Amino acid sequence: MLQPLEELENFYQQEEDPWSYETTPDDAKRRSIIVSEIPERSYGKVLDIGCGHGFVTRELPGEDILGVDISNNAIQQAMKLSVHQSKAKRLRFLNASIFELDAVLSETYDLVVITGVLYSQYIGESKTLVRQIVDKLLNSNGVLVCSHINDWYSMRFPYLLLESYFFEYREYTQRLEVYVK
Repeated sequence: MLQPLEELENFYQQEEDPWSYETTPDDAKRRSIIVSEIPERSYGKVLDIGCGHGFVTRELPGEDILGVDISNNAIQQAMKLSVHQSKAKRLRFLNASIFELDAVLSETYDLVVITGVLYSQYIGESKTLVRQIVDKLLNSNGVLVCSHINDWYSMRFPYLLLESYFFEYREYTQRLEVYVK
């Protein structure tokens, strides 16, 4: 069953950092690993799907970085937290569902990052649809980075897998995958 949007909105309305990303050492480690595993190259347009309040988004490489989240409250917090960042002029945020991205975004991206989104409570059984949407958004030779709790994540993408990396994250095992289209 999909988690109701109202629950996510309430969650982000109650606290500025509801997942405790900013204060949990495991999350600093997770963000560092994600960013360090992104292949070194020049990225023009970057898309962070399910950016939440921008914890990972703010550290991504790229000239034009777009963070997208289904929660408007999360997007408002992301904008607030990003105002004083050195990358602030390169950061944009958009309130949208993963399922509407191919309709609301006309651009393609050199780098797409998806962290903690591809779970059944967020996408249901729509793996094929998500793959199609990502395929439309990712440039040819573009990089896709996925990082999820391994026990909750079963999705794979039909691209060249450059890296599959497991690491401890809170009480879970996190799986990081880096693909090239």
